[in-house]
Amino acid sequence: MTSMGKRLLTTIITLPTLFIIVFLLPQYSYLALSLLAVLTATYGAKELKGLYEKAEGTTLHLSPWAIGLLPLAQWFEIAFVPNLPLVDLTVVLLALFFFSAELRNGNKDEFSKSLSRIGGESLLILYPGILITFILRITTLPHPSVSLILFFLLVFGNDIFAFIFGMSLGRKNKGIMKVSPNKSLAGFIGGTFSAMVLAVLYCLFVPGIKEDIPILMAVVLGLATSLAANIGDLIESAFKRSAKVKDSGSLIPGRGGLLDSIDSMLASAPIYWLFLTLFYIA
Repeated sequence: MTSMGKRLLTTIITLPTLFIIVFLLPQYSYLALSLLAVLTATYGAKELKGLYEKAEGTTLHLSPWAIGLLPLAQWFEIAFVPNLPLVDLTVVLLALFFFSAELRNGNKDEFSKSLSRIGGESLLILYPGILITFILRITTLPHPSVSLILFFLLVFGNDIFAFIFGMSLGRKNKGIMKVSPNKSLAGFIGGTFSAMVLAVLYCLFVPGIKEDIPILMAVVLGLATSLAANIGDLIESAFKRSAKVKDSGSLIPGRGGLLDSIDSMLASAPIYWLFLTLFYIA
């Protein structure tokens, strides 16, 4: 199967699965989606930890399972204690944990890699830990189910159409970003424009959101989400280049590791949540 075929197959499987989880299993403050986020954050942290340790030549003390506590804390905060900053407290406790671990274990190399280890563990907390919590925060907005589906549609749409436009029109305009030489200007423009069109069509025809998001806001939402998604894709390429590997793993057919599939979501979720929040406030 070609790379394009594998990408399409992955999308065809993933989007309906997310649709089922979002629309058919919204019970208990989207518990099913939150558990999926916990597993995703844990496995994504495992892959990133492997990349970091290979690039930096050191071992991080923070377990990937600890990163899964962040989306779990976000769900608990939304469901039971909305006035308690539970995610922030979890971040602080995790930081204190790996600070303590460094004080205990850093003497093995005379603390020569202490800053590197602390930097890596802080990165794991941010990426994927904190960033993935913003997907769950979308569930607190008006019309959460249709808002979640629009987010996934924009991210996957941007990726698929960027690939299609890049393959068909991007052969002579590749290399616009050294971190990912195969990315083309045609792919970037095509993916971004497609995300804007998808946002407009969705906000024109889907009940629950068409009443609140006018066309101009839909254009801005699609543009901002697409730009952030591209940043997420490129920074993950930088991580892999630093570790001198092609993929973060081999979990997803046609895409590589889990991080290779969620990098765009992680970077764009906070931007999507922010703009949608501002639009609803306005």
